[in-house]
Amino acid sequence: MTTASAGSAAIDIEAAGSTRYVAPDIDSLNVRMGPSTAYPAVGLLAPGAQVIGIPYAGWLQITDGPLVGGCVSTDYLTTDRPRAAPPVPCPHIVGRVTSDNQFANIRSGPGFSHPVVGRYAHHEQVTGRLVDHGPWVETERGYVNGGTIAVHATNPSSLNGRLPEHLLAPIPLCYNAVAYFEPAYTPDTPRYLNGAALAALHRLQHAFHRRFGHFATIDLTYRSYAEQEYWYDKFGSPRAAVPGTSNHGYGLAIDFEEGEEPGLYSWGAPGNHWLLTHQQAFGFHNPYAPTLQEGEDYHFNFVG
Repeated sequence: MTTASAGSAAIDIEAAGSTRYVAPDIDSLNVRMGPSTAYPAVGLLAPGAQVIGIPYAGWLQITDGPLVGGCVSTDYLTTDRPRAAPPVPCPHIVGRVTSDNQFANIRSGPGFSHPVVGRYAHHEQVTGRLVDHGPWVETERGYVNGGTIAVHATNPSSLNGRLPEHLLAPIPLCYNAVAYFEPAYTPDTPRYLNGAALAALHRLQHAFHRRFGHFATIDLTYRSYAEQEYWYDKFGSPRAAVPGTSNHGYGLAIDFEEGEEPGLYSWGAPGNHWLLTHQQAFGFHNPYAPTLQEGEDYHFNFVG
């Protein structure tokens, strides 16, 4: 999961990004939950593996790949590119399902074309090996998309709404709804998602465009803690999630365009019917779908 590091001390990030390589003369390099050996290891990097991140007090916070947000010691990194192609960057991963109230799909193989064979529950521990360069993780129960896993937070809820933009991926502006939307959204306002969720969204959008001739327009994606407070103050519970508990706070939720009147993404409408029919093929899930009449018809969570 592309998330910020957790712990007692948050990282103050000001430096520019940097590309390094794991030193070739070590067995492996631990990726830790934070910038200290006091933090637990959540993954391994092989010698020669490329690491992209932001330097911080002798550590590099990873900003690209399946271990985004994790930290590695710069003592074991070099700027020299290895002569041979680097090996698999992270053979072993330990994490937890990020979502507070949603599951992570388990598939029979490393891809959305493989059927769903089970689920990991919210915050359940997931241990496995990265397939190639990700994002799929092979576990003893099957394959899980790494975008649904937080690998550097013992309590994933601590990350909700607190992810810096550089650890999220901006969605193309052509996906944005054309209407203005509270609290201050315009057609040109950047929206952000978890990187793996965005990759899945691209696939969904291309298929949707082939069917309807346009993209499935989006109102909201990642929601900061402050924005969660805004909606909670406006609507209260249960319509709005208690701040710090929304799946939007992990960059794993999408609200397609809604309106005062029934529209393309309303229950029973062609767009909504298409999304519900194909959601599993792209790794998404509408938790309100069993009713087809109550709840948020426009809301879809990335579950891998």
